[in-house]
Amino acid sequence: MIRPNEVALTKAAIAERADDLLPVFHEVISQIEPEAGFGGIWESEMFLFFAAAAPYFPRQILESGRARGKSTLVLAKCFPESRIVSVELERDNANATAAEGKLKACDNVELLYGDSRRILAEKLQPGDAVLIDGPKEFRAVELAIELLYTGKPCLVFVHDFPAQSKWRKFIERNWPNAFFGDDPLFERFRSLDRGRDPRDGGGNDKAGGYGIFACLPAGLPKAYWRLRMALMFARG
Repeated sequence: MIRPNEVALTKAAIAERADDLLPVFHEVISQIEPEAGFGGIWESEMFLFFAAAAPYFPRQILESGRARGKSTLVLAKCFPESRIVSVELERDNANATAAEGKLKACDNVELLYGDSRRILAEKLQPGDAVLIDGPKEFRAVELAIELLYTGKPCLVFVHDFPAQSKWRKFIERNWPNAFFGDDPLFERFRSLDRGRDPRDGGGNDKAGGYGIFACLPAGLPKAYWRLRMALMFARG
């Protein structure tokens, strides 16, 4: 297992190794019906996670929030040697049923239900990569802080950080080594979304909006208590 400090998790490093990983990712999404890309985390965003996490060869990837299971399926196929532990809050709805059907053939996926704030802490192992798409906003930031405080994750990606949102501004102020999925260096990845949205008629424009990842390297940028204090004031 590669130690977190042995891999450069910077936007420049990800952009540099992207070309080598794009053929693998193209093969993965070619096996997934476009319906699987309706809403949720988009292909270009998942490629960003793949390009960031792949050099760590994580034995386990924790996912919080899977909706219809598109992102989980991409993880399972991009990381066939990794254990994918995916947590969703509610079991009794159409999304949960769709995800279970989509993922039933994936032997490396474990589907769990309940509060991911508790379950992820219990499942977290050294070297894990973490993808959070629920809870949202400041609750997602709080979960990321708690997980990174353990020193175990190699990285944590948190979805839905649009520009000017209060929770993004918190990261920008307090996390100098963090970066975001809407960085111009990653703009070219968006070609992966062409034809993946049933609403665009197979054209070149994605009809839905991007959720945007906050990309957090291993460790905390400052003392835990300082981050928690800053988070309390930001929420207030």
